[in-house]
Amino acid sequence: MSTDPHWLKGVIAVAVGIGITVGSVGVVFISRLLEKKEKLLLKQEVDELNTAILDLQAEFKALKKKIIKPGKRLTLSSSTSVTSEASLYTALGTDDEFHDMSSENEESHNSNLLNENPDGSLSSEHFSDHYTGPSLLSDDIFDQVDELFEGSDEDKLKAYEILVNLNEERTDDIEVLWRLAKSCQFVSKYYTAAKKNTEKSKSVIDEGVKWAKHALEMYPGNCNAHKWFAICSGARGQLGTTKEKIEGGYIFQNHINEAIKINSRDPTLYYLKGKLEYEVAVLSSFDRRIASWLYGEVPKGTIPEAIELFLKFQRESPIQLKDCHLHLAKCYLAKNEYENAVNWLEKTLQLPVKDSEDRETDNEANQLLKKYIKYKKA
Repeated sequence: MSTDPHWLKGVIAVAVGIGITVGSVGVVFISRLLEKKEKLLLKQEVDELNTAILDLQAEFKALKKKIIKPGKRLTLSSSTSVTSEASLYTALGTDDEFHDMSSENEESHNSNLLNENPDGSLSSEHFSDHYTGPSLLSDDIFDQVDELFEGSDEDKLKAYEILVNLNEERTDDIEVLWRLAKSCQFVSKYYTAAKKNTEKSKSVIDEGVKWAKHALEMYPGNCNAHKWFAICSGARGQLGTTKEKIEGGYIFQNHINEAIKINSRDPTLYYLKGKLEYEVAVLSSFDRRIASWLYGEVPKGTIPEAIELFLKFQRESPIQLKDCHLHLAKCYLAKNEYENAVNWLEKTLQLPVKDSEDRETDNEANQLLKKYIKYKKA
C-alpha cells in the first residue's frame, strides 16, 4: 500500500479536521482512501482518483455535521463578523458548486507564473513551489459566504468584502481564491446592471480573472478554479472589443471543458456550456469573419445542442435560474418554436427577483413576451 508522506499527511489533516478520532471510524476512513489510491495509482488513472475522492465527499459532509461543534467568533472588521474554528479541514462545499479536493496531493518544487496561450489555455514550465494543502479555514465561513452569494446585491457585496479580508489573512487558500473570483463576477454584474458603470465593471472583472488565474497556478486540477477562470474571462470579453469577446469565448470554452473533465457532476457547467453554444450559434457574420481571421476557425455551436445542455441543467440542478429559462426561450425563438418560447418566458418571470441581474433578466423576458404572447394557445 502506498505510504507517500505528502498524500498521507493531507489525508490525516482532513480526517483530524472533520473530527474523526483515532479508533475504528478513523481507521476505516483512512484505510478506504489508501486502498482507493493504491489501486488507482497502480493503474495510473489519475482521473479515477479524482472521482473516488468526490464519491467520499458526501460521507465527509455527513460526518462533519455530526461531529464538528460551533467555533468561536472572529471579527474581520467593524461591520463583518464570521465564524472560525481551530480544527484543520477542507471546505467540502455547497450543493450547487460540488467542490473538489483532487489537487490536495499535487506538489511541485518549481515556481513560475502560468501564461495564457493564444487559444486561452494556460501553460507553465513549472508550478508553484509552495503547497498550501487543504483549506485551513472553517467550513462555517464558506457556508456563510455561499449563502450570501444566493442573496441580494447587498449580500453579494458583503460576500466580496468578507473574501477580500480572508484572502489577506490566508494567502493562497484555494477555497478563498475561487470564491473571490466568483464574487468579483457578481460585483462586476452589479456595476453593469444596477450602476451602469462599465469602467468599474471592467476593473472588478479584471480582478476576478487575476484571482482565478492565481487559483489555477496553485491548483491546476481544481474544477472551480477552471470554472471561474472561464466565467470571469468570458465576462471580461463581453465588456471588450469584438476581438476580446472572441478571445474570451475561446478561453471560456477551453476551461469549461476542463472543469467538466474534472467534475462532470456539476450541473452548472452544462448550463454555462449551453450559453456558449447559444452565443456561438447566433454569432453575427461579422464576428464569424473576425474569429476566422484570428483563429482560422469559428467555435462550434448549435441551437439544438444548447437546448440539450440547458435541459440537462434543469433536470440535474437543485436550483432554478432565471437566465437559464430565458436562454431556453431564446433558443426556441431561434427555432421559430414560438409557443415553447412563450412558455419559458413565463417561467422566467415566475421565479423570484433577488438582485439587479434578475431585474435585467425580467426586463428582457417581458419585452420578448410582449412581442410573442400572441403565439400562446388559449
